[in-house]
Amino acid sequence: MSYNDARSRKLPASAGIDWFLQGLKAARMAPVSMLGVVLFYLLVMGGLSALPLAGTVAAAFFMPFGTVFVAHSTRDVLAGKMPTYSVFKELWNSMTTRRSLVRIGVVYSFVLIAVEAVYGFMAADEISHWVITEQNRLDWESVRANFPWDATIASLAIYLPGVVSVWFAPMLIAQNSMPPGKALFYSFFGCLRNLVPVIVLALVLAAVMMAAVTAVVALAVVLSSETLASWLTIPIVFFAAVVMYASYWPMYRDLFGDLN
Repeated sequence: MSYNDARSRKLPASAGIDWFLQGLKAARMAPVSMLGVVLFYLLVMGGLSALPLAGTVAAAFFMPFGTVFVAHSTRDVLAGKMPTYSVFKELWNSMTTRRSLVRIGVVYSFVLIAVEAVYGFMAADEISHWVITEQNRLDWESVRANFPWDATIASLAIYLPGVVSVWFAPMLIAQNSMPPGKALFYSFFGCLRNLVPVIVLALVLAAVMMAAVTAVVALAVVLSSETLASWLTIPIVFFAAVVMYASYWPMYRDLFGDLN
């Protein structure tokens, strides 16, 4: 399969800032609705992941459907509409779309299982040297001295290409009617061609998050209140999560949205 440049755009670094601003706009336009959407996605993913034995696979199968739900919700909010959960019914009722999204879930589950297996196998020796204190806590000095760098690097070498491949695949299936293999292919190379704006987005999100937390900590120090810092940090984390997930739709729209 050859990559057709006409099926996605290559955007400048400034696009990453625009994605952040669009995510921020969605969070400001409907903070309660967007928080509900993101919390629903995170809670379902977390709940499925916690299931014994098949948790990772169950979460991986939900991911493509949840991704389209988050994207459509953001799209609706930016258009002045209320997000709706009916998108799940629409996706499931379309046999072609449902089967394609399930196949993306299969791919994602293989990625997660492979990462867990590689990390568990390669990190076992280092982790066995970690020390548990009498208070039943990790001795962080032993963790630093025996950190599984090889296992971490090997896991990332599997995880990052896998995530990049499935990143836009659900939307390319739901919106552009691509078959699963083609959606994975275009998602991978679409992200690769736009690595710079993606990095810019990540840096902006990290910088804003750090600035907000630093401001909260400084305020807590001035007022001598650790409780205040804890209470203020929680909504900041939630708001940052909403902006991060809300930036997904602008990314997809700018890269693939109206291209056929």
